[in-house]
Amino acid sequence: LSRAAGRSAWLWCGGLGLAALLAGAVRILPWVLDPDVPARVALPFARGVAELAVEAAVMAGWPIGFALAAQRFAERGEARAMMLLGESPAKTALAQWPVALPLALVLALASALGALDASAPGRMAQDLVDQGRAACAAASEPRTYAIPFVDATWLCAPGSAPVLYGSGPGSLHSVAFSARNARIAGDMRRIDLDDARFSLSSIDAKVHANHVVLRGMSPWTHASNVPPIERALVVVLAAALAAAAAIWASVTGRAKGPLVAIALGALGPLATLGLMRALERADAPAAWYLVTPIASALFPAVLAMMKRGC
Repeated sequence: LSRAAGRSAWLWCGGLGLAALLAGAVRILPWVLDPDVPARVALPFARGVAELAVEAAVMAGWPIGFALAAQRFAERGEARAMMLLGESPAKTALAQWPVALPLALVLALASALGALDASAPGRMAQDLVDQGRAACAAASEPRTYAIPFVDATWLCAPGSAPVLYGSGPGSLHSVAFSARNARIAGDMRRIDLDDARFSLSSIDAKVHANHVVLRGMSPWTHASNVPPIERALVVVLAAALAAAAAIWASVTGRAKGPLVAIALGALGPLATLGLMRALERADAPAAWYLVTPIASALFPAVLAMMKRGC
């Protein structure tokens, strides 16, 4: 069972990962094809897409692969034979930890890296600014490079330092500015501008300063309140419990057919992702996320018992 479960899980993770990467590539393709956006600016977005794709693929592929392997194990009568020899379904599920460990490590790494960007969106915004400035400095002819998400544009001219032109975030959107460089805080509530020039259309005035610090602004986006380590722990535990519940349901004969096994394997991760999304939108305390692994095991177990009852 362990060998079959490992092969099945990696196969499903690979297939789901490829589908997720293709779906993510569609989102960043317009920027890649836009001549006003340098190719290197798309790299931070590509990194974020890859992290989310790997996380979702392993989180779903691991329980689904284990569920299908256990379902075939039960169909062949091997599960019943093992129970007659005294091995309980719960012990069978827990015995798969050696093949689950590499999956857990990959999932933990992808989840932690993704949480770093989600908890500090300013890191990605700063990366976009830096990549655009580097591309602008290497330009061989006068041109402009747009910076997606930051609502700013680099003005490039050979032999001259790049100049960042844009508008302020939130309530400062009507204020146009130019600067030699910008540094964005992780929570995006502070921006440092070097050699900044502001155009205040409301009072027909222009201001120049060598260094400007903008504080206390509303950020462009909402930062996640879950620390990377806690998110990685919650996601790995949820996937592991979902996989264990799916194996238990299949070994005990509650998963009749591969379609039911796939549904049992996918239900736990879907419940986890949906609950985590709801908690993020509600800005719930980080401790509440520890409830999601329970839901990941409870949903497939309840479905399996309802299936058996029918």
